[in-house]
Amino acid sequence: MLCDEDLECIVCCHQYTRSDRIPRILHCKHTFCAPCLGRLCKMDGVIRTITCPMCRWITCTRASLALPGALWVNTEIWDQIPKVQQVKQDVTEDLKDAKAQLLKSSLSFSGQSVFKSTLQKVFSCVLLQGQGMTDC
Repeated sequence: MLCDEDLECIVCCHQYTRSDRIPRILHCKHTFCAPCLGRLCKMDGVIRTITCPMCRWITCTRASLALPGALWVNTEIWDQIPKVQQVKQDVTEDLKDAKAQLLKSSLSFSGQSVFKSTLQKVFSCVLLQGQGMTDC
């Protein structure tokens, strides 16, 4: 069992998560969150290097691989991350999606209303011109 200190990145002091702060292992076996590793990496041609902030060991990966594909997840820490955290995030994302869809549908509805009222004006003008009135 890991203590609470082991469940947070020592660079940024944030707790690891199952979504954006995934614990990834360098070749020296030290673990840091993915965003911190992204800030620590340097590109050198076709090689990406990450110098470990603890032991200075240099981890090299192919630059063509994205960081998540190049470094393993620390499963010992991953298993200790509460799954409730993932459920909360899923619910939050679902709410954001629902809000975006509602906003989109209301915008398209208001757009339809504007289009409909414009059409009504055009056709009323056509009808008026057909009756000999030219107010439009």
